[in-house]
Amino acid sequence: MIETFRVGPFAMRYSQFVPRLYNYCRSLGFERRRMMPSRAFCSDESQGYPVMLLVQHFGTFPFDHGRVGGKVAINRHGPYAHHGEDLVIIQASHVGYDADAVRFGVYQRHRTDGCGFGDCCGKLCAVLHWYQDEYAHACRQVQCGRIGDEAAVRIDNQYLDESRSEGVFLRLDSLVESSRQPLHVLSTSKLFRASPLLRERLGEAGFGETFAPLGSALSPDLFEFRRVPAEGPEGHDILEAALAPVMPVLVTSANPALDAARFVTQAEFDRTYRSILREPAFRTKNVLFVSGVNIDVSPREEFPFPLTKFVPWAAYARLRDGCSFLLEQEELAETLRRMPGENPDCLSFDATIERMTTAPEIRIPVG
Repeated sequence: MIETFRVGPFAMRYSQFVPRLYNYCRSLGFERRRMMPSRAFCSDESQGYPVMLLVQHFGTFPFDHGRVGGKVAINRHGPYAHHGEDLVIIQASHVGYDADAVRFGVYQRHRTDGCGFGDCCGKLCAVLHWYQDEYAHACRQVQCGRIGDEAAVRIDNQYLDESRSEGVFLRLDSLVESSRQPLHVLSTSKLFRASPLLRERLGEAGFGETFAPLGSALSPDLFEFRRVPAEGPEGHDILEAALAPVMPVLVTSANPALDAARFVTQAEFDRTYRSILREPAFRTKNVLFVSGVNIDVSPREEFPFPLTKFVPWAAYARLRDGCSFLLEQEELAETLRRMPGENPDCLSFDATIERMTTAPEIRIPVG
C-alpha cells in the first residue's frame, strides 16, 4: 500500500502548491469571501511556513483541524463548518529532509545549542524507535550457520516464548523445519534445521561454518510485532495503533520516517473521507478535502524557513449542488499543475499589518 504513494514525480514547492490550490477552489465555484481553509498538520514549528502561505493566499488564518503526527480531529468537523461556506481541508503528515546528506526523517534545529539535527516528525519517529530497537535485537539474536551437513538456525529462547505480551514474534514455520524439533538445546537458545524457504533465500553461502546474525534478511514476512497499547493523556496512542499493521515494513524500510508519513496520510485520507460523507454540518456547504505529505527540507542558514514541498496523495470534493468526486494521486497532481501559479487575490502581509497598525484604536469599555 505504501509504495503506491509516489513521491518524487509529484512533489511541488508550497509556494506553487498553495496558489494552485486556491485557483482550483475558485474553478469549483468557491468564493474568496466565503472560503475557510483548515489545516490538519502536526504541531512542529516546521509547519509554520505552509500555514503562512495558506494565510497569504486564502486571506484568513486556517482553522486548526490537526493533531500530533498529522492526524485529523474529525470531531471538529461541526465547529469548523460554522466558520465558512466554502470549506477547504488540507491534511498532511510530515517528514524532515536533509538535502546535503540526502536523508529523510531529520530536521536541523537552528535554535538549539549546537544547531543539531533532530527527528522529524518527532512523534512518528518516537513511535518507531521502540519497534526499530526490537527489530535490531532480533536481527542479532536469530543466527544462521551449519552443523555438519545441516543448514541450521539458532534462535534465542525469548523468541520461542509465545506467552510474552510484546516484542518481535517470529513466524517460525517460515524459518525452521516444520517438525520444530531442535537439533541442539543450548543454555539460552535452540538450534533448528532451517526451513526450505530460508535455505532457498539465503543459498549455501548463507549458512557458514560459524553462525552469523540473520540481519536484514529478517524480512517483514518472517515476523510480526505485538505490543500493549501505550497510555497517555488522551488514552491509547492512536498514531501507534494506526501504524501497528505496517510496522514490519517500516522497520525494514530504507526510509522509515518517510514511509510512516506516507502510510499515515493514506490512512487519514480514507478515514476522513468517510467522516465527511457522514457529517451533517457539511450538507449545505462546498467541501474540498486534499491530503498529502509535507516534506520539510531543512533550511540552510540563509533561510529562516524550510523549503517545504507538498506531495499530493488524493482529494475529495462534495459540492453544494450535489456533485461529488474523488481525485487519485496522478489526477490530483495534474489538476493542480494545470492551475495558474499566480493568485491575483494574494494578501500582502506588510500592507495588511501596516493598515491594521494605523487603524483607529478600538477601546474596550470594561474596566
